Amino acid sequence: MLEFLWCIVVTTWIGIGFKLFTRFKVNTFNAIVINYTICLILGTLLNPEKELPFSSSILSAPWFLFDVLLGFLFITGFNLTAFSIQRAGITMTTLIQRMSLILTVSFTVLLFHEPFGWLQAIGLLLALMAIVAINQKGGQGSFSLAGRPALLLLTVLVFSAAIEILLFYVEKSGIVGQQQMAFTTHGFGCAAIVGWLATGWLWLRKGNRITIRDTIAGVMLGIPNFFSIYLLLRMLNQGWDGSVMYPLVNVSVLLLSTFVAVIAFREKLSRINWIGIALASAAILMIAYAHNPEMWKTGF
Repeated sequence: MLEFLWCIVVTTWIGIGFKLFTRFKVNTFNAIVINYTICLILGTLLNPEKELPFSSSILSAPWFLFDVLLGFLFITGFNLTAFSIQRAGITMTTLIQRMSLILTVSFTVLLFHEPFGWLQAIGLLLALMAIVAINQKGGQGSFSLAGRPALLLLTVLVFSAAIEILLFYVEKSGIVGQQQMAFTTHGFGCAAIVGWLATGWLWLRKGNRITIRDTIAGVMLGIPNFFSIYLLLRMLNQGWDGSVMYPLVNVSVLLLSTFVAVIAFREKLSRINWIGIALASAAILMIAYAHNPEMWKTGF
């Protein structure tokens, strides 16, 4: 339960960080590269085995090639999200990111045969309805994008789902075992390497430079980003079903982000937004109850 609550908090902070990047004129790509470097440093310091990054034992680990793929998905997905926000808008991008749970839950149920009863099905349906309603701005929203914006959003959807599916697969297949810290750390490390190579290329071609502002933003993003992935792996290791965990986390993050936006950024909620909040709350309770019917007595 504690991991679940912290996962919601740190994941919400990532979204807030991206929102603040625009306000403080942060170079998003530079901050993302610094963020992954901080994740690598943080994971190395917290690793109880105190191994150096990319040591021989890490390079020969059965999960290392999955880490390389994860690193590529991390940095590409993050930058696609930032680009999508600029081109298609934050509303549509956020909506599509959360909708990735459709693919993720389908994967966990169809390939890993997780139990998926009618309570979970109704809860998932309510969650999807809540995602759409909360992301409506001004009570109305246009979901008829076509052409390049639609293709960009589809790519964001696929990358978001791919990260969740890969994390689920490596944990449930037993490849990672008890090495969640090392797996998380070096996945971010692979993303950092790709990022620094791209940064060097941008510096040579366009004179791109990393500022103090970018560095501070990267540090503030890196700490919650590291723990958001590490805590997801911890929860899966503790026996959470992906078909339960991902909807709960996604909808809870959406709820908390909405309340933060109202309180901290003075955003106004329409009637349909409040309906979405009610649906999200119902979805959380229903999915949580399906996960553990005794939750009312013992907590889930």
